[in-house]
Amino acid sequence: MTIDRGTAARGYRGGTAVEGTSAAGAERTAVLVESGPRLDLTYAAFCETHEPAWHALALTRIGSPADAVLVVEAVKADLARCWPQVLRFEEPAAYAWRLANRHVGDWVAADEPVEVEAVTFAAVIGAFKQVADGLLHSEADEVRLYAAILELPDRQRDVVILRYLLGLHARVIAAYLGRPVATVHSNLRHARERLARRLGVGELPDREGES
Repeated sequence: MTIDRGTAARGYRGGTAVEGTSAAGAERTAVLVESGPRLDLTYAAFCETHEPAWHALALTRIGSPADAVLVVEAVKADLARCWPQVLRFEEPAAYAWRLANRHVGDWVAADEPVEVEAVTFAAVIGAFKQVADGLLHSEADEVRLYAAILELPDRQRDVVILRYLLGLHARVIAAYLGRPVATVHSNLRHARERLARRLGVGELPDREGES
């Protein structure tokens, strides 16, 4: 399925965004972590905790599960190369999220519609039905919602993906993104307003709350 998001995207293949992410990418990533059981364990635990968020971001924006896996492996490889330095950041999770966004941005360039596989489309739309309950009456409505999500400004799209695709609460999202909780609430509110305008409705309430 093709999703035209206005400022469209073309599929990016290869280059620095996925360098070193062949089938053996995961094994190579593990080797890249500096020696020392504590560093290795910390890196593995960090990736286990945050990989679902990176994958949700890549899957939503790229549309292909296989390509999303490649991007996530590239993110992990980059983190592994500089893991001791990452640990010195005040907010390693926020750094990793920016890195994931950068890789996704390298994969998705700017002049063709996003090719979204059916399984991805169903998963993303299924997750967002909680915020668009009763407003999606046809496949055209669903396509319009997906396109509207892709058109959101980065800061709003980030929180929308984490909130509705992964079901995270605002405090957890704030920790992922390195933003104040109040900013996350504001991003969510503005994102829902934009999505509502695109769907031609008055508002999209957060039916599960924003706590």
